[in-house]
Amino acid sequence: MGRKSKKLSARPAIGIYCEGESEVQYFTMLSQKYNKKNVRSQKLTIKPLKKSGKKLIEAANLQKQANKQVKAYVIFDRDTEYIDKEHIRKLKECEKLAKKYNITILFSSINFEIWILMHYESVMRSYTKRELYEKLSGKNYFNRDYKKFKGSSYRPYLFDKVNNAIVNAANLYKRHDEIEKDDPYTNIHLYLKEIFNIDVF
Repeated sequence: MGRKSKKLSARPAIGIYCEGESEVQYFTMLSQKYNKKNVRSQKLTIKPLKKSGKKLIEAANLQKQANKQVKAYVIFDRDTEYIDKEHIRKLKECEKLAKKYNITILFSSINFEIWILMHYESVMRSYTKRELYEKLSGKNYFNRDYKKFKGSSYRPYLFDKVNNAIVNAANLYKRHDEIEKDDPYTNIHLYLKEIFNIDVF
């Protein structure tokens, strides 16, 4: 007589919605890393929406409803050299809209690459986008033109460095924790445990 299979409860569906391919590649890497038999990783939908700010949040909410997801996250960045009143106003509107839809914002300033750099080293000063790309292209980092690399798999470079990024981001967050005003800034480290349901990275 065959052994009866145990009925496993369905894992809650979570959506991760991004501006572009780099963020998708990164969270795909994390999903692969933590979706092992000994890790209770939650089911993810990782999708680039080619939008930012409020448009990204609106689009993510539609996807969240269509896919019957219990939770959604949007990933975008400041992507502008200057923080002014208009930027602060728009970001506050994004926060209000995200709260309405039960969507969490994962935000970086100046861009997502500030989080990528934290896999290699502590970050306590602001960078321009150009400076970040040049630095990440260096011999001790990606050792290739990072601008051309964007959208490719991070797995060969960052797979075993995630905890470094979390520690470095936590140290930065002690000084820079205002999403609207601080640069550099990231809050990605705050939500990885929640997304992947693990304690050790």
